Amino acid sequence: MMFEAANVLMAVDGASQEDVIRAVVRRAEELGKVTDAEQTVRAVLQREAESTTGFGKGVAIPHGKTSAVTEPVLLFAKLKQPVDWKSLDDQPVTMLFLILVPETSAAEHLKILAKLARKLMHDDFVEALRGFQTATELAAYVDAELA
Repeated sequence: MMFEAANVLMAVDGASQEDVIRAVVRRAEELGKVTDAEQTVRAVLQREAESTTGFGKGVAIPHGKTSAVTEPVLLFAKLKQPVDWKSLDDQPVTMLFLILVPETSAAEHLKILAKLARKLMHDDFVEALRGFQTATELAAYVDAELA
């Protein structure tokens, strides 16, 4: 799965989880990966209600599985202001990876999730993400790290 600059949002404005997720899902829709943004947002929020995806270190990994997703897609967003995510370390979220997969994908998102979670354990990976100023640089870095 290619991770490109178009999958990166550098300044998402939102006061809540829902605002932020909606903005990132909208990008997936623009990229042609999602046919129904509302259904997709609902799927992600439903998953979020089961248990938080606030990983810690200011990062969240929300994910959703729905028939409205045409193919697996990974997106990244930096938030303009921190958003409460009920994170494991009680810290608000300043950046997130959103994983969207079709209803039919069995383990695809779990593989991506596991790989991301392993990377996010490393402070240098998280700090690198924080440091990038352009979507192009950030996308190239993440693509190489997840390869």
